[in-house]
Amino acid sequence: MSGRNRRGNTNTYVNNVRGPTSALTSFLNERGIRRANPAPRPAPADADPPAPESPTAGENGDTIEQEIQVEASSSSAGAASRPVRVTRASSSASSSMTKSPSKQPSDEDSGEDSDGSAKNSNKNGKVVSLSIASSRPRRNAAASSSSAATSSSKAESSADASKKRPRKKVESDDSDFELDISGSTPRSRFSHKGRTPLGSNKIEFCSRCRARFTIKAGTIPTTDDSGGVLCPTCVAAEADPSASMSKPKPAKKPRRKVQKQEIERNIPTLQDLCIQKIAEYIEDVEAFGDISDISMDKICKIICRNRSLSNKTLPLFLDPRHLDVSFYDCTEISPEALQSIASFCPDIRSLRLTYCGRINDDVISYYAKHLTQLKALSLTGPFLVTDAAYASFFREVGSRLEQFDLDHSARFNISAMESLATHCPHLKQLTLGDCMHLNDDWLPWVAKLSKLESLTIRNPEHDLSTDLMLDILKAAGSNLRSLELTNCTSFEDRVLSEGVRELCPNLQRLTLASCEELTSEGIISLFTDWKANSGLLHVDVSGCVGLDDKALEAIVSHNAHALETLNLSNVDELTSEGLKPLLRCAYLKRLDVSWVRAFDDELMGALIKAAPKLNQVTVWGDHRLTEYCPTRPGLRIVGREADYIDLRFK
Repeated sequence: MSGRNRRGNTNTYVNNVRGPTSALTSFLNERGIRRANPAPRPAPADADPPAPESPTAGENGDTIEQEIQVEASSSSAGAASRPVRVTRASSSASSSMTKSPSKQPSDEDSGEDSDGSAKNSNKNGKVVSLSIASSRPRRNAAASSSSAATSSSKAESSADASKKRPRKKVESDDSDFELDISGSTPRSRFSHKGRTPLGSNKIEFCSRCRARFTIKAGTIPTTDDSGGVLCPTCVAAEADPSASMSKPKPAKKPRRKVQKQEIERNIPTLQDLCIQKIAEYIEDVEAFGDISDISMDKICKIICRNRSLSNKTLPLFLDPRHLDVSFYDCTEISPEALQSIASFCPDIRSLRLTYCGRINDDVISYYAKHLTQLKALSLTGPFLVTDAAYASFFREVGSRLEQFDLDHSARFNISAMESLATHCPHLKQLTLGDCMHLNDDWLPWVAKLSKLESLTIRNPEHDLSTDLMLDILKAAGSNLRSLELTNCTSFEDRVLSEGVRELCPNLQRLTLASCEELTSEGIISLFTDWKANSGLLHVDVSGCVGLDDKALEAIVSHNAHALETLNLSNVDELTSEGLKPLLRCAYLKRLDVSWVRAFDDELMGALIKAAPKLNQVTVWGDHRLTEYCPTRPGLRIVGREADYIDLRFK
């Protein structure tokens, strides 16, 4: 509003504040209403009430302030008298604002008198203590005076309406008061903490074990000599000292929380994230630049898993400086691209080709002529290479070949095996896996390789003779470091007692997976008092269904101080008591107890404490191992039935 009022006169700035004024300020200035004198502070509640004073008026006779002492006449009230402040405002233009403070209103039915003051009386006519307190902060005197005048005039004009129904409190009322006629402590000073309802339960802490427990209503707790309360568990232990206190159950962890912790433990590094991003856009990469061989191998594994290794991406991994080359999925690589490996990397010493179904005789012949430094060759699935090509390759490579691994071949036969044994006498590692024509005729040629350090015979199509296998161990047993006989169902216990025990003193890794003819007696005869051997690092007896607790005891007794990897999968004859020797394997890193149903939570907790280096336990089919089994950071539990990882939340 501007500086002029409705009549065109300039307003008087009472507070020496220049600027726009509100409608209320202009109204008060027109009526000549000024700010009242500051009222004195009320006396404390516990102080003696002051003597009543005569009403005093302001300079212009606008407001009158008075303190009234109202005392309860009834002895049953029992409350001390409290001072009550009543502020009455009057205007020179209204005669109703100049009433005497001692005058009582004639209207008894109304809850308020004519000037807005509260009146209190009970039905018996007894006067009780009256406490009036404003719940709003004090506003300026001018506004309060105007509000009081307005409410007074409204009260006089609506006296009849107030008799019919009580006046409702609205948010816009300036006189917002709270009445307390009970004579007790105000509600604002009340606290539920200081009140204990009768007949309610009570929570206490045991003075002995400091456990929290509840004392039910109406019961008297047991106390000790010092007066402290005891929980029911301590009371029972005191009554029967022989009874041990029950261990508290471990806190139940939500399954989703367990999954989250498992995922957080496997957070990839920044280097791995960059490698994954490069592998994702491998089609757009022109060159890797100067990166390490380890990083390049990781990229190769990722793109091979995604079947992204093709003729276009293959040159990215070919460098003349590379000596060891491995490609884990050559399904999309043509024979010409496979042949280019020898052109780009002529100094290769070790070449590994997995799922190389498109390699042919021409590629093998090209490798034999151009890879002059080749010492190790590993092929998986070379279906097109013929027997003649293998024989030609072995003649060309000759005695420099030290490692030959062949898996899933249908054309490698006795003539190729004869060529290998004849032209490659310095062979140190030989793997024959899933070869369709493997039979007893091959074993005498294998026995001619007396310098073998690693021998693997996996999934032969025909039964192999135990005596011929003993001949191989007699020829190469003194040099063997690793022996794998997987799914050789025809081998008997003599392979262990007469062959491995007597002829392989330097053996470090032994795999006898799915050799169903082997018994517990054969395992016991192998490991009992085997003084020639210092201990195995790896033992795999998975699928040997004839083994029992005594066999495991013999394995642990000889290898506990050195054993790092143990596979007991499908050895379901083992019991909970028979698995306890595992606690002596302090250096164990990997354990497979799948389908060993006696493995449970208690044994897992004890094993974690006994083997601090344990980082992976495989437990497929072990229904007694729950989601509440003990674990620790860095330990991976694979195959637990309670674990269900929803890929949508990854």
